[in-house]
Amino acid sequence: MDLEQAYQELNVSSREDLIFKLKELVIRACDVRDVKPEDVPTDVPFIGGPGPLKLDSLDAMEIAMDLRFTFGVELKNASTAAQAMQSFDSLADFVIQAPKVKK
Repeated sequence: MDLEQAYQELNVSSREDLIFKLKELVIRACDVRDVKPEDVPTDVPFIGGPGPLKLDSLDAMEIAMDLRFTFGVELKNASTAAQAMQSFDSLADFVIQAPKVKK
């Protein structure tokens, strides 16, 4: 599958659009206040990382549920989740490449 087709299936126009929507999803799912998507770094960990989100493993569960509902991808285990949630870049890669499941 090419990237354009993957973006179309995910209902985004580009990788940058996907990353912005992932930031919005994380902020909403974790009920983060006073942080805008554009204020969140793309290339640092957002679970336990140095960025403005200050998220933990319980937040990761909320994110996983919203990823399935929004993009139809499933983080099947803790190892997959830890790898995918290293940064928004890695999360975007996961969402693009992961097999889609029923939402």
